[in-house]
Amino acid sequence: MNLAPKSPTQGHWEALRTFLAPFQAYRMELEEFLRHWDVTREEIAYICDCSVTTVNHWFSRGEHRRVPSEKHEQRLAIAHHIWTTVETEPEYLQTLREMYNPNRRRT
Repeated sequence: MNLAPKSPTQGHWEALRTFLAPFQAYRMELEEFLRHWDVTREEIAYICDCSVTTVNHWFSRGEHRRVPSEKHEQRLAIAHHIWTTVETEPEYLQTLREMYNPNRRRT
C-alpha cells in the first residue's frame, strides 16, 4: 500500500530552519581550509558536493575564475569542525561511533 507524499507543514519548515540556522553563519574560506588540511581538488569537490571543474575555477586566475558560494564555505567549515573534533574526541566515543557504523564489516 503506497501512501501519497505528504506536504510539509509550517511546523516542518520551522523545525528545518531551526536545525539549519546554526550553520548559516558557520563558514570557512577555501584558503583558510587549505592552511589546515592537505586535500586534493577531487576531495574538495567531494566535501563541497560540486564538480572538480567548479573547484578548478576557484583556483583559476583568468576570466573564468569563480569563488566558492556560501553553501560551499559552510561545507568546508563543517568538514573542518568534524575533522578537528575527531582528532580530539575521547577513545570511547571513537569506539561507539565504530560500533554503530552500519557500513562496518563484521569479522
